[in-house]
Amino acid sequence: MKSYLSLIPISARVRKRQNRMTLLCIVISVLLVTTIFSMADMGIRMEKERVVADHGYWHIMLKEPIRQQVEQVTQREDVAAYSLYDGLNFDLSADYTIGGKACVIAGGEEAILTRIYDNLTEGHYPAREDEILLSNRAKNLLSLEIGDTVTLNTPTGAFDYTISGFGGDVTISSDADVVGAFLNWNSFRALAKAEGSELAPVCFVRFAEHTNVRRVIAELRQTQGFTDETLTENTALLGLTGFSSDSYVMGMYLVAAILFALVLAAGVFMIAGSLNSRTAERTQFFGMLRCIGASRAQIMHLVRLEALYWCKTAVPLGVGAGILCTWLLCALLRFGVGAEFVQIPLFGVSAIGIASGVVVGVLTVMLSSLAPARRAAGVSPVAAVTGNLAEKGNISRPVRKSSLNIETALGIHHAISYPKNLVLMTGSFALSILLILSFSVLIQWVQMALNPLKPWAPDVFYASPENLCEIERDFAARVEGYPYVERVFGRMYQSLPAEYEGKTGRIDLISYESRQFGWAEEDLIAGDMAAVIRGEGVLTVYDKSNALKVGDTIRLEQTELTVAGVLEDSPFDSSDQPTVICSEELFRQITGQDAYAILDVQLTRDATEKNVQELHALAGEKYRFYDRLAQNKDTQNTCYMFCLFVYGFLAVITLITVIHTVNSISMSVSARTKQYGAMRAVGMEAAQIKKMIRTEAAAYTGLGLLAGCGLGLPLHWFLYSQMITNYWGTGWQLPLGTLGGILAFLVFTALLAPLAPAKRICSMAISETINEL
Repeated sequence: MKSYLSLIPISARVRKRQNRMTLLCIVISVLLVTTIFSMADMGIRMEKERVVADHGYWHIMLKEPIRQQVEQVTQREDVAAYSLYDGLNFDLSADYTIGGKACVIAGGEEAILTRIYDNLTEGHYPAREDEILLSNRAKNLLSLEIGDTVTLNTPTGAFDYTISGFGGDVTISSDADVVGAFLNWNSFRALAKAEGSELAPVCFVRFAEHTNVRRVIAELRQTQGFTDETLTENTALLGLTGFSSDSYVMGMYLVAAILFALVLAAGVFMIAGSLNSRTAERTQFFGMLRCIGASRAQIMHLVRLEALYWCKTAVPLGVGAGILCTWLLCALLRFGVGAEFVQIPLFGVSAIGIASGVVVGVLTVMLSSLAPARRAAGVSPVAAVTGNLAEKGNISRPVRKSSLNIETALGIHHAISYPKNLVLMTGSFALSILLILSFSVLIQWVQMALNPLKPWAPDVFYASPENLCEIERDFAARVEGYPYVERVFGRMYQSLPAEYEGKTGRIDLISYESRQFGWAEEDLIAGDMAAVIRGEGVLTVYDKSNALKVGDTIRLEQTELTVAGVLEDSPFDSSDQPTVICSEELFRQITGQDAYAILDVQLTRDATEKNVQELHALAGEKYRFYDRLAQNKDTQNTCYMFCLFVYGFLAVITLITVIHTVNSISMSVSARTKQYGAMRAVGMEAAQIKKMIRTEAAAYTGLGLLAGCGLGLPLHWFLYSQMITNYWGTGWQLPLGTLGGILAFLVFTALLAPLAPAKRICSMAISETINEL
């Protein structure tokens, strides 16, 4: 043996079984970090591709800019592409048709189809004024080809165009029975002038890669006078690149940072606890090294290098397992969920994930080995020779029995006698509780974010063309008669002038029937639902632009409405007008209407596309038909998969905590083998030994529960406020169900951890425990 460091591989071979848990802790820590960063990288790649496909590759949109502003902005060196854009009949309120289908007409420059949106699927941009580009839906519904002539019927006449290509589906809703048309900018302006429509164009601007978009936006606001109303950010794209100024997006960044810090801290505590226990178990070994001449510095160097020696095996295993785990998760998302994750890379390798796993693994081991190294170096040769290794210093007085049994008092004393070990053990429990409470918020967030999970989400629905109450109740009864239709429910709608909060505006008045009121009860965050059902008040839906609260009065032309309740969520898209919900009877009294504007239909589980087409045929030319069956299924699968990932992650964290606790208690017992042997020699029974070990485990568990709940509940409130309250308005409530699960988990751990070490120590002969080295 040339040096003390030569003992490292020898010790690793001799103590292979004992070191297995430490290696496992390092592997799991590296695996988690590698997987989290790799999945984040894969998610960003996928999300950027999807955001570009759905929302366009533009960073800012200028609303109704003047010509001088467009020229000054688009001539910047950091502008990669731009295009003016406008449209007619986006609300489908006018009689624009092609081939008998309602039509939306848009106009812009070539960049809008090729560099801002990737929407040119066939053919070319309509460069001539007599050319038109139609949506892919128009091609399928009307059986058209490039070069065909189509007639665009408008309120003022008919215009003939030659089809130059297909694409541009971004101009229309994906589930509407509507076709889209696209003209070049000059042709569109001529059509708008002929129709007497006033242009209100926007200008999409895309900046070059690696441009500090946040700084450019601030500069444009200062030099060009743009405001929040005239300059809109592509929040989704900027959020992925870290340049978004949206407060909710920034709040989500903070949430992600907190969750990552918790995961990292869990890895540090897990490895540090294992190293600390391994050092405590080998205290006499380090003391013997001191006896044969090893210095304190050599002992510290030995412990640190021994920890790095474990990294040689554990880090590559953790990184490899992390890559495989990432591939598995990506495959589950891509093939298990469907449309939501078709763009996620299947066998992508993330350099960021690998580097993070390696760096975090090595740094965590290095940091975790500092305290054990100092502790090992502090063992005196005298202590090693005499065998007095239980405590660093002598206690000044014996443990007093007081009102506790001696074994209970000793168990508590063993738990609190080593402050560093106590911090590591309770910290491990506390971090597990913090992670469980924190990630439980994610489950609630996804359940609120995915509307098709709501009980009121329709699979298909009918709408009157002008948003008028024109869908007769006989038609609703006819639809409900089909065997594959589970339920049908309708809503009446009317936009009414009103006075509220000291100002004049409009409200969206919507009716509910009893079933919908029952569903809304779950989303009630203030007020009384019963009064609304009786027609004695109305509900409003919380929104950042809607400050109506319980007790406020809404004055209509003929009556007054009192807000009796506030909902956190509803089936309706938010707008600048408050959404007001009342009973059907009250709606009839106010408006005189008795037919539906919207008819929602929920189908049975065995409903097929053929059934959907049959319902579509009922709409005819009278109603608009929307199909969301496939979208709902994809969203449902997304939720299930997301919950599977989160619960799986929590299961891993929980398993780590259980294994770490069992291992730590086992090592603590091993380190006190001679003490337990002496206690048994003076008459302590095996049952008392077991109770002492159980009490030690219970002490760690109880302190961990107090620390975890004390820190976890405020953190749970903060994350809930950032992710849910700030967006949906739902107030935080004490997570009693989650706390109950945590308590059950802690009780299980406290009962499980002492079993093996207590059985082992009690099965050893007294002479064997006293002479154990």
